[in-house]
Amino acid sequence: MFGRLARVGAVVAVVLVGAGCGKKAVPDVDLSNAEPRVLLLPEQHEPAAVRAAIIAAMQTRGWVAEAENAGDIVARLSHKGATVRVDLVYAGDRVTIKGLLAEGAGRNYEKWVGNLEASIREALKPAVAAAPPPPAVTPAPTMAVFEAKQKPEAVKVALQRALSQHSWVMESEQGDSLVARLNHRRGMVRVRISYDTAQASIAYLDSQELSFDAAGRNDEYEKWMRNLVDSIRGNTR
Repeated sequence: MFGRLARVGAVVAVVLVGAGCGKKAVPDVDLSNAEPRVLLLPEQHEPAAVRAAIIAAMQTRGWVAEAENAGDIVARLSHKGATVRVDLVYAGDRVTIKGLLAEGAGRNYEKWVGNLEASIREALKPAVAAAPPPPAVTPAPTMAVFEAKQKPEAVKVALQRALSQHSWVMESEQGDSLVARLNHRRGMVRVRISYDTAQASIAYLDSQELSFDAAGRNDEYEKWMRNLVDSIRGNTR
């Protein structure tokens, strides 16, 4: 009985030793004689901007600040049992990164510090200004010239009839002009119609779900304008 237990214990011990030997420990990095890394900035920055870039880079790469003084941040990275600590001294034209500790980091030390340096550089790149939007292109005014001069009262009645015939709604009226809106399944459009005794001018104001090309043209809008002009002219004969 005891012999069997002894043999089982020996097998377990061998398995445990074998398992322990299968995982190779990652070595520490000796930083006692390591030269600091100097990140020269391509242009002068305010120290506050450099600090903000360092903090942003640390957050991106998983570093945390352990201590901070003016122009100096001590940062730590903990990753899968490894601990790295660096001292970042910054000014308006550079960031100096000095390694303080690299336990269990091995070859990853250079990669992690290099990634931090790259993220600092990226955070300090000037923001690219968005391209200004192209100027809005609107349709040219549409004219409805009467065949004969009209009385002002007759023009107003003719416009109201024309709008009603094509499902336009009059939104407001002031003097010799009015604002009308058309709600269509293909979009909405709003225009201002200015008139006198000889003609009416239809000016585009705004729209929804209508796209105009570089010349301010849209097939639906132009059809609506033709229909409106024909009705205005017909009601002023």
